[in-house]
Amino acid sequence: MLTSDMRAVIDVAQLCFAATVTADGKPNVSPKGTIRVWDESRLFFLDIASPGTRANLAHSPWMEINVVDQLSRRGYRFSGPAELHTRESAVYGEGVRRVYGDKPPTSLPSGVVLLSIEHSAPLLSPAYWRGNDETAIRELWRERRATLDEEFEAYLSRVGPVRAP
Repeated sequence: MLTSDMRAVIDVAQLCFAATVTADGKPNVSPKGTIRVWDESRLFFLDIASPGTRANLAHSPWMEINVVDQLSRRGYRFSGPAELHTRESAVYGEGVRRVYGDKPPTSLPSGVVLLSIEHSAPLLSPAYWRGNDETAIRELWRERRATLDEEFEAYLSRVGPVRAP
């Protein structure tokens, strides 16, 4: 089910946005920085600090994940049932190993979320509709990204970096 292009986008992005639904029916979107391919039809990420995602999956185990390569302005959406695996499961141990390798994490994740893909679809920026190809879009956004980084660095030099409370 996962194509080589889907895998390449996931590998380069390593950040996704996971959408779940709260108990009262409200949408909840949360960034996940450990998205990886599990196998041909499943994705996973570590639950490092995701109490909302955990609670939402407990009552409604359906999830959509969007992964987009920022420079190419394209990616994929994946949806299907998701399972939370805790520290006692073999899936948990394997997921942590796949992300951290042989080095133990500084703090153990609470769980591993495994999404079984039932539906996937491409995501494309409207820039593609105007006749631009991926090479042109990547160059445009590489330059734009550099400008944005400079602007944010200047902002941080004025106000200081954010620190966890």
